[in-house]
Amino acid sequence: MNSNNRMSAILYVILTLLVGFCFPIMASSNGILGRSLGSPFVATLAVFQLGSLLLIALIIGTKETIPSWQQFHEIDWKVWAGGCIVILNLITFTVAPSKIGIANMIVIFVAGQIISSVIAEHFGLLRFPIHSISWQRVLGILLLVLGVILVKKY
Repeated sequence: MNSNNRMSAILYVILTLLVGFCFPIMASSNGILGRSLGSPFVATLAVFQLGSLLLIALIIGTKETIPSWQQFHEIDWKVWAGGCIVILNLITFTVAPSKIGIANMIVIFVAGQIISSVIAEHFGLLRFPIHSISWQRVLGILLLVLGVILVKKY
């Protein structure tokens, strides 16, 4: 890996860590918004509207090319499942922290992500490169589950 790729990888790791730090803030603010608006669904819609406005500004600011309607229609319908998952994610982050606690929710959320990622890589789902399940990966999942239990219990 050359130094430019290494710096790029480090930047993405730092950015991902910073976004991870923001998740508890998002969960708290979305929960407050849901209670203030009387519905986690209305809160999620409001957050999506704000996000849409910010993305429009970003697209205009970066002079991104807008795809044609034809390009949108040519995309396999299964690819759009990500939009449904984002909605479930936001609704969960709006409701779950007040029910199970933010630390429990985040740890369980991360456990689900890691387990599903290992499965997706093992079978090469969604065009991921195949990375077979090994005993080391299974051990990592078991340690993660142990971590979930410890965080939830204490």
